[in-house]
Amino acid sequence: MLEFQHVSFQYESEDFNIINDLSFRVEKGEFISIIGISGCGKSTIFKLTNGLLKRKSGAILLDGQDVSSLKNASGYMPQKDLLFPWRTIEKNLCLPMEIARVPAETQKQRVTEILKEVGLSDYAAKYPKDLSGGMRQRISFARTLLTDADLLMLDEPFSALDALTRINMQEWLLKQWMHFNKTIMFITHDVEEAIFMSKKIYLVKQTPIHELEIIDVPMDYPRSRDFMTRPEIVELKEYMIEQLRKQVII
Repeated sequence: MLEFQHVSFQYESEDFNIINDLSFRVEKGEFISIIGISGCGKSTIFKLTNGLLKRKSGAILLDGQDVSSLKNASGYMPQKDLLFPWRTIEKNLCLPMEIARVPAETQKQRVTEILKEVGLSDYAAKYPKDLSGGMRQRISFARTLLTDADLLMLDEPFSALDALTRINMQEWLLKQWMHFNKTIMFITHDVEEAIFMSKKIYLVKQTPIHELEIIDVPMDYPRSRDFMTRPEIVELKEYMIEQLRKQVII
């Protein structure tokens, strides 16, 4: 579905390519996580994919077409929910459809449907301040779904949540992924989160990013927490932690 072909990118403030001749593929319908240390360039990959940054060289293709020629090529969910505090939940959800000039009646109908899907039907007239952190992230994800993109890019969406809420959101997101049949790219610093959620993990082992080590997680869906204690999963976790620790300068 998504393909990077020899992509390079350099920030103006740097004297080197943070992305350097990078090639990789993501297949349609997969849930993949990109994991690496802070500042390694994970979010840069997302910003290049959705056109927030312009690549220096190479090609980025979505379903065989260059992403620069596409509108609404992907849905992007950042770390913070970025809900407008002066808008109701309904009006926050309408935003991507307003931008796409979807008729108002259709907007209202789709918001009603998506709120039911994410279990928040009673909150349409509420404001972001009235919701818990987990609820806000569910609304943020629903808004990302309403972009109508098949590729959803989630940039550490659970990093600010408490431990129990984070676990619940991980399980909830997997259910949404299987229900809506989307392709999800997920950035995280959390090794356990990456293993629990992903079909494949794309491990950043060096900066500049020249290649990604692709790791298949040896477990089918649906998943339960007990599989995290299996020997092969514990071994995978230890391997990934060791690879990340090699990059940290103390």
